[in-house]
Amino acid sequence: MRGKRFYNPLVISRKVLASIILGVAGVLIMTWRIARIPAHVVVINQSGVTLQRVSIDTSGGRIDLGVMNNGEARRISVDPTETVRLSFHGKADHAWRSPEPLTAGQSLVLYVTPEDHVEAATALARLCADQWPAAR
Repeated sequence: MRGKRFYNPLVISRKVLASIILGVAGVLIMTWRIARIPAHVVVINQSGVTLQRVSIDTSGGRIDLGVMNNGEARRISVDPTETVRLSFHGKADHAWRSPEPLTAGQSLVLYVTPEDHVEAATALARLCADQWPAAR
């Protein structure tokens, strides 16, 4: 029996163990990196008037967009957040709060329409509406 190795089926080889460790490490790293992808907020002024003091408030802080002329759009990147609040002065002071959190990689489009009304749309909602018109 000299020169032969004893095979134990309960022991994992080093190659298999290294592959498992690298796979788990890869999944953990990708999960961490995906969670850091910024979300995007686009504000489009379709109100017919110039908006003053436009700002976006998130849990990460406030981002001032300043003055937005009619027909103007601004795009900003923010960290994923539980709350998104758009505030501006059009015909009067107005604030809009998102009913849902903003997740990593998500795009949120905010349309400011006449009478200072804010309509929100996500890229997924627009895609679904284009693909399945009956779902509207």
